[in-house]
Amino acid sequence: MKGVLEQSAQALILRGVVAIIFALLLVFVPGVTLAAGAFSFVMLFGAYALVDGISTLWGSIREREGHWVLMALVGVVSVIAGVAALANPIVFSTLTLAIMINLFAFKAILGGGLEIISAVRLREEIDNEWLLGISGFVSLVFGLLLLFNTFETVATLLLIVPFYLLIAGVMQIALGMKVRSWQGDLEKARA
Repeated sequence: MKGVLEQSAQALILRGVVAIIFALLLVFVPGVTLAAGAFSFVMLFGAYALVDGISTLWGSIREREGHWVLMALVGVVSVIAGVAALANPIVFSTLTLAIMINLFAFKAILGGGLEIISAVRLREEIDNEWLLGISGFVSLVFGLLLLFNTFETVATLLLIVPFYLLIAGVMQIALGMKVRSWQGDLEKARA
């Protein structure tokens, strides 16, 4: 159990840090992303999706608890989107920006829903399960906004994505730190 908690904490913190870095790049270096248009956004998205997908996939396979198959599916979708974006960013950015947005929306909706379900199921077993619930809610709302709003330019998308990524990143880091404390509590209980 110690190894599972340690891996989960590391994966959550890594995902949170990558999300925050991606958001900060989009906010503080908009000239780079807007100057090159969709190409730069796709490259940043590809890097984020790849790291996020690998950590989600790794964590779900290592734990194999609860909805691990669905989380593995979320990780696979994210990895596929990341690899597709990085392998051919020009084609990906010009022909499939809508597909990228829908993949990102699908990942956010499915992941957010699973986080909310997990928070409800864990409310009697852990403290501060609301962190997981809020993270899930933010992801779910963001995914629904992406799915039901048509973004016609990368500039519009750049206004919404950093907000989501900052909130999700902070929540993932906070949850990762909480998982680390659960690991400490578990070790104390065994001693």
